Amino acid sequence: MKTILTLGVGFWLGRQLYINYDKRTALRKEAQLKARLQQFLEQNDFSKTDSKKHSNTIFRSN
Repeated sequence: MKTILTLGVGFWLGRQLYINYDKRTALRKEAQLKARLQQFLEQNDFSKTDSKKHSNTIFRSN
């Protein structure tokens, strides 16, 4: 019984760590992509506020 309980707790803890790692990785990649999009829009004659507005609209729609 202790073995099953220990395995269950270990599995749950490992799963929680992986979920948190996956969230952080996804948020970091999204921030990098958003920054690149804003930079691209600014280089193509959009103002800074317009580029932020458009990138927020694009990322909110997904």
